[in-house]
Amino acid sequence: MPRISETHREMRQKQILNAAWRCFFRSGVQATTMEDIIGEAGLSASAMYRYFKGKEDIIFSAISASLSELSIRLIPIFESMREKGPSEWITSVTTEIQNFSAKEEFNLLPIAIHGWSEAQRSESIRKLIAEFYLKIRLRLEILAEDWQKNGRISNVTSSANIAQTLMSLVLGFVAQTAITGDTSSLAHSEGISAFSVKRN
Repeated sequence: MPRISETHREMRQKQILNAAWRCFFRSGVQATTMEDIIGEAGLSASAMYRYFKGKEDIIFSAISASLSELSIRLIPIFESMREKGPSEWITSVTTEIQNFSAKEEFNLLPIAIHGWSEAQRSESIRKLIAEFYLKIRLRLEILAEDWQKNGRISNVTSSANIAQTLMSLVLGFVAQTAITGDTSSLAHSEGISAFSVKRN
């Protein structure tokens, strides 16, 4: 059997993962079978198993690749927000998440809900997602410290508490968008700003 080049391997793996995403978007993660993914990818079963051990491997790899790409896109936002504040941050992050999630043939936001479900079933997937969330929260905690130092937010609680709260807003945005479909980045930005308004 000829040796597969790394470039060819990466191209084929991407083809399979995109096929899996399309299946997950149409039918959900649990209902999708290996036969569905094989058919969607247009490969033989033997070819498929040269790149992935099975459905569990595909799910893990799909989530891992997605989170890695999203992380790369979010990091510059953190670096650009030190002189701004929470409302600008939530606008930029939720907008980027929406843009990142909207693919030509599927949308990752509804599939994210399935990912959370998989995290309850699979410890490896739970750890993968938790690691991503904790890294984002740490960056957000550092950013919150800067906001507190320059007076953009209050010092009445820790930056860690602020980071947890803002992280929950982002995850809530994902859930609401996937389920109700009527959420917006602007609404979240204006909502956060309203909390800082002082009444006479």
